[in-house]
Amino acid sequence: MAGSEERLAIPLAELSEFAPQLRSVQEYMNRTGNTFDQYTDALGDNRVVDALDSFVDGWKDGREDISQQLTGLAEMADTVITTVNDFEVELTRSLTEGGGEGG
Repeated sequence: MAGSEERLAIPLAELSEFAPQLRSVQEYMNRTGNTFDQYTDALGDNRVVDALDSFVDGWKDGREDISQQLTGLAEMADTVITTVNDFEVELTRSLTEGGGEGG
């Protein structure tokens, strides 16, 4: 039955790229309001400017929740990587100190 057991596989290489990507999305998202401010004069019609201002105000309300969730996910990814790496170091140490006998 050993062949039918399910194994947990954690793709550490991909996971190590995940946290920085989440932080990049968060940073880009948080700059959105500033981006619109740069183009206010170029938009012309005040109705367009007002609509964008309204959008940015609404976006600020939800952005904080999304930002916190992105931070939490990035921290979880970091924790998984650290925990797995620490476990591997400890396992290697125990095998090396124990001589790997009696396996």
